[in-house]
Amino acid sequence: MGWRFRLRRYLVFLRHLFWEAYRERILLAVVNTILFATIIALLNNIFSGHAVWQRYYTEADIDRFFCEYTDMSKLIRQPFNTFTNFIYFVIAIYCFSKGMEDIKRKRSYNLITANRFYSFTLGAILLYTFIGSTLFHASLIDFFSKMDFSAVYSITLFPAMYFTHRLILTLQGKPTNTRRSKERIILIAIFSILYVILAFGLNMANVVEPIVAGIILLIIGTGIYLERQHPGHTDKDYLIICIVSILLAGVLFEMDIRKILCNDRMRISPHSLWHIFNGLSIFFFYLYIRSETYDKSQDELRQRLMEKAHKKVAG
Repeated sequence: MGWRFRLRRYLVFLRHLFWEAYRERILLAVVNTILFATIIALLNNIFSGHAVWQRYYTEADIDRFFCEYTDMSKLIRQPFNTFTNFIYFVIAIYCFSKGMEDIKRKRSYNLITANRFYSFTLGAILLYTFIGSTLFHASLIDFFSKMDFSAVYSITLFPAMYFTHRLILTLQGKPTNTRRSKERIILIAIFSILYVILAFGLNMANVVEPIVAGIILLIIGTGIYLERQHPGHTDKDYLIICIVSILLAGVLFEMDIRKILCNDRMRISPHSLWHIFNGLSIFFFYLYIRSETYDKSQDELRQRLMEKAHKKVAG
């Protein structure tokens, strides 16, 4: 069985899975996305020329900092960079819904399903990121810029907290599929303090990139160690897609900053694509950590759809 056959089969399977298992969520996401775009367009038409943000402080040359054409007279000064933040909202709702499912079905096969706090926390972080980044690209004012920077730290610290928790349990020889309130409270306190220091105690514009890069390297090192300790306990496909997405997001972010292939008249800018790929990397990371010790053979829907995809591709 060649890799092309397996890839086609997997893509067909994913199409059926998302449609049968997540049809309502997909349709809701599409409706919300269209609604968000419509609101942006209406607000820009209604408040055009009102100079709503003129009274607030903005950094010098902020209107030329991003590749997207910026109209400082509009309410939504960067409509496309603003619009692409919708992905954070959609994934936030997904995380909240999975957390609620875990509670209702009493699932506890790994750290995420046993400690629903992680799903709700990631959902809250993504909702905060959506609000912060949306308000910043709409206004470009300094206050929302700091909010946007702080959201980057919160997203970066989430996997650091997860891997720290899993590492502690692994070193202690304890199973990850049980609720441990004491350890969870200690980790919440430590990472909350760390977040406040990073987000509000430093000059974020000067240190955000090296600090985030350092945290990511620690996350990668911890993840590699845990994978070696427990090989085969997670779905590596999700991790591969996550890594590819974050690499593409990083490249696009740098392209926008360095004005590489930059055309401010284009509808889609590198920074708007950074939002999309960054959101995808978070989504697939969440799927990856949920896959720990997940038994696919017990998932009747998955088995049925995989057999259906195999027959369809085989012809």
